[in-house]
Amino acid sequence: MGRRYVPFAVLLTALLLGGAKAAEANDLAAVRELLRSEYDKPSEPLHLDATAIVQDSAIADWSQGELAGRAFLRRRDGKWSIALCAGDALKNVDALSKLGLPRPQAEALAGKLAEAERGLSRATLENIARFDRVVEMDSKGDHTPNDQHHRMPQ
Repeated sequence: MGRRYVPFAVLLTALLLGGAKAAEANDLAAVRELLRSEYDKPSEPLHLDATAIVQDSAIADWSQGELAGRAFLRRRDGKWSIALCAGDALKNVDALSKLGLPRPQAEALAGKLAEAERGLSRATLENIARFDRVVEMDSKGDHTPNDQHHRMPQ
């Protein structure tokens, strides 16, 4: 009798894993669409190299022209938004924890990012690392008034 339930358990597991993969693919598509809709330009297309998603947080590596960096995104009420852009700081578990992620989630996100970046070239990773600041974004994807880098001189 126990053997009859084994195929059902295997089928249920496959369905659950398939559903998780579909949800992850949907999140990936939503994150990439948000970034492209905000920053892609005909003269300078936005390239998205590696993306890591854990629960309601994501990090996406991007490059555009000679610039490159990482975007940190959050999902609230089912909608993704860009919280900030940075460079290598977003690979650091402590930095991710300071952004409000519980340590296990920060560790998982940093781990997934490292895994996703394994296929990137050294030149790409060096270019991303040159983004040496943290640029906060508002809910519209614009730089915040606290962003010293983009503040106009008085």
